[in-house]
Amino acid sequence: MADGLLLADKRELIRRELIYYLKVTDLLNSQEIGRMVDIHAKGLLLMGSTALTIGHDYVISLELPKALRERGAANIVVKARSVWCRPSQTQPYLENGLMFIDPSQETEAAIENLIQIFAMPSGTMSF
Repeated sequence: MADGLLLADKRELIRRELIYYLKVTDLLNSQEIGRMVDIHAKGLLLMGSTALTIGHDYVISLELPKALRERGAANIVVKARSVWCRPSQTQPYLENGLMFIDPSQETEAAIENLIQIFAMPSGTMSF
């Protein structure tokens, strides 16, 4: 876990807290692995009840709100690597840091759009 904390200390991008905690699903086993608390262009913070395996790659789906899906927006699917895990201040949950792996330009644009639409107006966080 120490390596993960070093990565968090070296973060160059500011994560943006979202107004919705979007559901995140591991598509390889179709199980919810947590809720996305905040995001930036290179990764996200996931809160859940399970510790993800550090160094493991996941194919995840970020579930957009129902109103957007009803208007034709697709959930965001991206490959991500678990880079750290720690206990959350909100017990009994865990926080998992995920780094996106080679997202397509379309996925990068969808993530940026997600940030623009759902980021808290003054709610930026830097870990």
